[in-house]
Amino acid sequence: MRDNREKLLEIAVQGEIVSPSSTSYRAQWDGQPKLALGMGGIKYNLKVGDPCFGWASGDHVEPGVTIRGTEKDNPSDCALAWLACIGNEAKLVSGEAKGETGVFTGRHAGSDDLVWFSQDTLEKLTIGDKVQVRAIGAGLKLLDYPEIGVNKMSPRLLDSLGIKEKKGKLVVPVVKEIPGYLMGSGIGWSTNTEPVDYDIQTTDPKKVKKFNLETLRLGDIVCLRDQLCINGRGHWKGAVTVGVIVHGASDYSGHGPGVNPILSTKDGKIEVELVEKANIADYFGLK
Repeated sequence: MRDNREKLLEIAVQGEIVSPSSTSYRAQWDGQPKLALGMGGIKYNLKVGDPCFGWASGDHVEPGVTIRGTEKDNPSDCALAWLACIGNEAKLVSGEAKGETGVFTGRHAGSDDLVWFSQDTLEKLTIGDKVQVRAIGAGLKLLDYPEIGVNKMSPRLLDSLGIKEKKGKLVVPVVKEIPGYLMGSGIGWSTNTEPVDYDIQTTDPKKVKKFNLETLRLGDIVCLRDQLCINGRGHWKGAVTVGVIVHGASDYSGHGPGVNPILSTKDGKIEVELVEKANIADYFGLK
């Protein structure tokens, strides 16, 4: 499979570790109040590969360390949000752990960029430490498949996915297929695909059970049916999008595990193969 990686620019982008989000109680889909935990900050016991569901008071839980770009008022306008790609190297450039490296694992909505660090490194981190990401992947193209859009994809991730070519199509291993009608928060945003994830709605208990969504893990590779995510996110009958789960489930109406689209086409150029395991924690050795 040919690509244009030798033409990609490799650029330093930077963010800093932010405090956990703190909000008042909000009504869940069933009207019950909830104080949501899991966004922002340094999570010592929540990493890619862990479950999306089941965390006490957890909502939109973000694995590992949450950083944000600071050179502009809106984090979504910062270079980190647009250029960092899943699988990029992340390096601490301040604090006690200065010089230690991790991996960029995805972007959540408009504010949060997510990084994995080893447990030893986590113990040294403080809020405000600066993280520089060696961003490469923006502009990546599959030369023999111009119909397929590529987003948030580092060459490292592309090489890890186990993609096969079959009769002019790409076959991608995924852990689950999600019907397009379950996609919620994030559809219709006017921004492009790079700085925004969108959610698999998990506020209908019957659908959670029907599609066995509680087995989803942070970092899983999934297929979204009838979803086109090349310039934005939305419905297109017959389209196929492959994405990475970047944050956990939610009890707020229209929300659920977040997906960063990485491959998308409306032209029938992607097929998927259901496998037991397809997760960036395994692909990148993030234990």
